[in-house]
Amino acid sequence: MPEPPLLDLLIELQTLDRVPRMGYALRGVVDPESVSEHTFHLAFLVWTLGTNEPSVDLLQALELALVHDLVEVRTGDLPRPAASFFPPGAKEQAEAAIGAELLAPLGARARNLLAEYHSKQSPEARFVSACDKLQVRIKALAYARRGARSLDAFWADLPALADGCGFASIERIARALLEQRPED
Repeated sequence: MPEPPLLDLLIELQTLDRVPRMGYALRGVVDPESVSEHTFHLAFLVWTLGTNEPSVDLLQALELALVHDLVEVRTGDLPRPAASFFPPGAKEQAEAAIGAELLAPLGARARNLLAEYHSKQSPEARFVSACDKLQVRIKALAYARRGARSLDAFWADLPALADGCGFASIERIARALLEQRPED
């Protein structure tokens, strides 16, 4: 079967701006950010903080940020409660298959980047993963400042980011977030 053309991928990815981040929606946030918005904010965070992390190859980290949620164009953003009903490994297996098919027009490098992100073995993958968690908390604070409530679940692991993620730039922002955490 021939690989799908790049244009088909580029057109399909346009729908990520209409895929809502479900964790916020399930907690009553009106008009939650889309996967595209999240990816932009994550990439900006990676770019901003990554310049202060000598162990991180910034270009590689930015590439990881760009591909990290692309499969959600086909799966949607599955919140943790929903994903817990899948058999062990099923979600990861489905995402790997979707990623391989979706990224086929971009070649092995793109598929390897997605696999690298999910394996969390490289410093760049661990950095992007920690930035991903941080971005969610930054967005939760932004929503709280606009009046959203019931966002306690987003703060649960923030102390771990603040005290031991291994990246000083992320720990500094996480500590600042803890100081500004709203009381629900």
